[in-house]
Amino acid sequence: MAILSTVLVGGFYLDLWAHAHGRTDNTFFTPWHAVLYSMLAAVGAFLSVTAWRRWHRGAPWWESLPAGYGLSLVGVALFALGGGADLIWHVLFGVEFSVDALLSPTHLVLACAGVLIVTGSLRSAWRDPARGTRQWPARIPAVLSLGLVLSIFTGFTQFVHPLVDPWAEASPTSSTSQTEIYLVGADGARETRLTISRGASDGSPAFSAGGAFIVFTRMRPITGRDPIGDVFRMAADGSDVTRLTRASRWYLGPIPSPDGESVGVTFFRADTRKWTIGLLPAAGGDPRLLTDGRSNDILDGFSPDGTRVLFHSDRDGEHQIYTIGVDGGGRTKVTSGSANWGGSWSLDGRTIAFNSNRTGRLQIYTMSPDGSNQRRLITSSADDWLPSWSPEGTKIAFNSNRGGHTQVYVAHADGTGQQNVVQNGGMQLDAWAPGWSADGRQLVYAASTNPPADATPFVRQALGAAGIIVQAALLIGILLLGLRGGTLPVGSLTLIIGLNAVLLSVIQDQYRLIPGAILAGVLGDIVLWRLKPRIAERRSIRLFGAAIPVIVYACYFLSLQVTTGIGWSIHLWLGTIVVAGVIGLLMSYLVVPPGGAGPPVRA
Repeated sequence: MAILSTVLVGGFYLDLWAHAHGRTDNTFFTPWHAVLYSMLAAVGAFLSVTAWRRWHRGAPWWESLPAGYGLSLVGVALFALGGGADLIWHVLFGVEFSVDALLSPTHLVLACAGVLIVTGSLRSAWRDPARGTRQWPARIPAVLSLGLVLSIFTGFTQFVHPLVDPWAEASPTSSTSQTEIYLVGADGARETRLTISRGASDGSPAFSAGGAFIVFTRMRPITGRDPIGDVFRMAADGSDVTRLTRASRWYLGPIPSPDGESVGVTFFRADTRKWTIGLLPAAGGDPRLLTDGRSNDILDGFSPDGTRVLFHSDRDGEHQIYTIGVDGGGRTKVTSGSANWGGSWSLDGRTIAFNSNRTGRLQIYTMSPDGSNQRRLITSSADDWLPSWSPEGTKIAFNSNRGGHTQVYVAHADGTGQQNVVQNGGMQLDAWAPGWSADGRQLVYAASTNPPADATPFVRQALGAAGIIVQAALLIGILLLGLRGGTLPVGSLTLIIGLNAVLLSVIQDQYRLIPGAILAGVLGDIVLWRLKPRIAERRSIRLFGAAIPVIVYACYFLSLQVTTGIGWSIHLWLGTIVVAGVIGLLMSYLVVPPGGAGPPVRA
């Protein structure tokens, strides 16, 4: 049962890994759920067969499972019911992402069920009067059970766990969000992460005319300097990533031409300190300039026949929309008045969608290619911008911050039927238009799921300190529970803390922090061996409760210092270690009351 419980929690962390690495879509039926529920079925089958065999031999049904395991079978049933409820919840309210997914009511039901399942071995050990004299192998299931309970708790509170988001590490050189590229169905289904840039930011994605590949930018922001990067191409499934540009610059919004011969790009010229538009050969090379670099010119798209380029520029003061031939001639100003930008040409060539701030908010309008027949297309009380026509011209995608978060919406060509296809308040979208696939069934966009580590010092300090305080309480609570039940032999801390660190590290690939966690477990076991804390001895329990969190987070900061460096001041990191120890000390009073305390007074 301990082995099956471990495999079940491993399936849970496999699902967490898949979500963190973009291997899932926003449907219930995924390979990762299949693995998790297969493990649940294995646990249920094992318990059911055991119960049936004992009942068949004459045991009453209420004693058909060994002591402590009845609630595990209840947990299996509750998990199955929670899974069905989760499917219904997804249909009614959409699929959750980020923190939403961790705290979703149906997912919390699954968490409770998981705790009931994996604590069977622990409850069984607690009912064993000789548990304190058992040899180590016989005590492993109970210790594993403690570690698995801790791992369920930390999995559902990963958003404040220092092994998942090491906010205290030395700040990377990035000063902007690290974005990745995602693919989602035009109906909001099958969302998939395509890139894992690891330290860079992938953005401004766009499909080729045939839909076989996606072009995008990969930037490496550098403190005190302009970001630098290149334009890349990859297959539509995220494979076969190829660099297209020779000279690294600050690039924006690459867009493949309709004939597939070139890629339009916007890049920052260091000599003029202006944005310039150029055409890059589809096979790669250096861009041919279309604009002179004396003003900020930003590419928006191509005409359907590929002979003209749509862009916006501040060359006449306020940003306005222009067109220019792909040979660099015939520049024409299309709009005037309030700022207008972000245009998209329809496939039939008769309509341009764009956004304007003429009402005080960004709103989406349409017009003829010569600037006439302007009318408002999308009406909302929020900002709507960067429209993008679907290939067949029946739909339009755009960004909107309605609801407080920037999301991708899709509407019919007449502006009706607006639908949020991302439905993830935990994402921050890249400031570029969503791109349509050639068949109009998918959209590609860029977003970051977490704020950058150096976005705001207060965020890094507050989240990091809060995470250590919360996790210190969870850890010492589990360990004191083990002491209280007499199921914490020497060696337990290495197993519990090490197992938890290994599982957590896979979520965001923080494998470098595992050795420090194992070291903390070994040192904690030395403390356990020397103190031999017992419930009857208040002093040893107090010392144990205070010492373990101090050791764990001292080793954690040591790991950061050895690998990436500590980005916090000595006041903060040392003070956080002390507070973790205070938390452990206070938790010990819940297990063993103060000396001389009388019985509780009843009201």
